[in-house]
Amino acid sequence: MLALTGAACSSDDGGETAAPEESTSTTVAQQETLTILVSNDDGVDSEGLDLLVEALATIPNVELTVVAPATNQSGTSDRTTPGGVTSAASTTASGVEAVAVDGFPADAVRVALDELDLDPDLVVSGINEGQNVGPVAGLSGTVGVARTAVRDGIPAVAVSGGLVFDTDQFAVGANLVVMWIEENRQALVDRTMPVEVVSFNIPACDVGDMGEVVDVELATEIPEGANIFESACDPSGPPPADDVLAIMAGFPSRTVVPADIESIIPG
Repeated sequence: MLALTGAACSSDDGGETAAPEESTSTTVAQQETLTILVSNDDGVDSEGLDLLVEALATIPNVELTVVAPATNQSGTSDRTTPGGVTSAASTTASGVEAVAVDGFPADAVRVALDELDLDPDLVVSGINEGQNVGPVAGLSGTVGVARTAVRDGIPAVAVSGGLVFDTDQFAVGANLVVMWIEENRQALVDRTMPVEVVSFNIPACDVGDMGEVVDVELATEIPEGANIFESACDPSGPPPADDVLAIMAGFPSRTVVPADIESIIPG
């Protein structure tokens, strides 16, 4: 497990910058520690998880704990393993301490909350390789992590990008999550944040070809013949009506996903 707090700032020439004078506003040092559980469905050693952890670690006074599946468990929704699972110390791709769970993404949440006795302010899941929009969200293990957390009364964020890991593209998703956390930090630590799944999806576009993030509804269907993993990367048209249309046009989307969304796993 990993605990990180905000790093000190430095000037452009390598020297230390002077600390600002105290004011009546809340300073970084005075902020309560924000505790975040980080998980995913692509596995503890995935590049997307590693990039997300690095981005979250830049938030001042944050304590991160990484608990994720030991192997890729994509498409397993919020499924759990009857009889429980085993877990072991592990690391992310860049060597950050983590706990690897021999089970599904939702099992990782259960291990974190029930066995490690964590009580995080927020659960963050991702960054997934493959967007989880519309009806696909019910199948997603990435979203399944967030849905499991919400059922335990913990706000959660899921973030997904294109099918192929791209550092710049996935960094857009990570930065959107960081900005969302910073905007809602006080409500998170005060435990007054709405307990819901917030899902970010990033279109498979060059960063310069993306539009601004849009708040849209979860699509109820995918247009016939459409490929949700491809994008026109042309956000010049009218605002999209839902998350499927958003990423297909080239807009990053932010959507609230019901925790009880129906899983489309066969059987």
